[in-house]
Amino acid sequence: MEVYISHEPDGTSVKNMIRFAQIFFKPMTTVHQKKNQLHYNQTIPPIYNIRPMTIPTAIFWPRDDWLADPDDVAFIFDNIKNLISGKYIYDYNHLDFVWAITANKIIYQDLITQMQKYHPEK
Repeated sequence: MEVYISHEPDGTSVKNMIRFAQIFFKPMTTVHQKKNQLHYNQTIPPIYNIRPMTIPTAIFWPRDDWLADPDDVAFIFDNIKNLISGKYIYDYNHLDFVWAITANKIIYQDLITQMQKYHPEK
């Protein structure tokens, strides 16, 4: 826990700040359309194919996560080959995975169990 606390919330790089400014000040379509057209022969990049991934995958997702769009979560569930567990946490948001007082009982115990089951120490 000390490692997480010492780095969270953490700063960001200058590259990230420049990228965030680009998103804010220029619509995404004008920033990357030309490069996407050259690279992919279309104005938007193709969706990354996650179907070939075979690693055992557990997904924990909260209702109030502003970074995990429900459509994106549904896409992952529909396309992950080796989904071993999925847990919806009704009253959590993105930061609660690290900072909630109840994270130990609601997330970490299940997560550790899955890790030990599928990646046991040798």
